[in-house]
Amino acid sequence: MQRSKIASYLGFAKKSGNLRAGANVIATLKKANLIIVSEDASENAKKDAKKYSDKFECPLVLSAIPAEEITGKENCKTIAVTEENLAKAILDNLDENFTIISGGRKE
Repeated sequence: MQRSKIASYLGFAKKSGNLRAGANVIATLKKANLIIVSEDASENAKKDAKKYSDKFECPLVLSAIPAEEITGKENCKTIAVTEENLAKAILDNLDENFTIISGGRKE
């Protein structure tokens, strides 16, 4: 199976320290450029992800791939990408496993 570009970009973000996993960790951030929440997350987790997206004025993406598969962390449902260029690359290469829920920028 060929690895997707998004998986590669998320791997780069993880290795470079620009990927934060879990709602408690994301709540402490001062900046994020992309929030990703798993489809299998609870409604409360999805509401929290939307709250973080609004707080950081960044896009929110719904992922069909569980966040714990992406991060390797058990029970992880929410991910933040803190590097602007990696977030842009991910958004530019979204595939059928990812859906933009909100753009994040306040008008």
